[in-house]
Amino acid sequence: MWTTLAPALVAAAAALGGVTVGALVEPLKLGAARRARIRDDRAMRCAKLIEAAMTCRARLLALNLAHRRAAAGFEVDTAREDELVEVYRQTRSELRQTVALLRLSGPDELVEVAMTVREAERALRGVRFVGDDGGDFDKDKPPLVVLAAAHALEDTVHEFAATARRLVAT
Repeated sequence: MWTTLAPALVAAAAALGGVTVGALVEPLKLGAARRARIRDDRAMRCAKLIEAAMTCRARLLALNLAHRRAAAGFEVDTAREDELVEVYRQTRSELRQTVALLRLSGPDELVEVAMTVREAERALRGVRFVGDDGGDFDKDKPPLVVLAAAHALEDTVHEFAATARRLVAT
């Protein structure tokens, strides 16, 4: 009798122990999966913000160039300019949405740096119609105030990337 009952009791005890351990470990596994999903979402939003900010920068510089070309008396391709404006507006909308989504999920330090990116984009947007500093038109040399605003936006994006890397990787 003990020869058939002992293995059954051992098997039952092992099964009960396994179920108990499994029930204790499952919440830990779910929590780890949730944290990984949040980290991945944050990383994707950070990447989207960086892409949108740098696209805004490129489009604003292109719009400034088109404005300066027109002011210098060169022929302006209005269809191309309209396309630049439309792409800029869409990208700027993505930038605003991404900042809002980061505000939703945090952390606050990342949100603060994201807001500085948005402010730097606004500053560049504010000088997009500034004309040449004097002298002849040079398509490769934007006005100093535009160039400074573009560099400020780029520096702010790099600061955001460093902060995101520090906060998202952990």
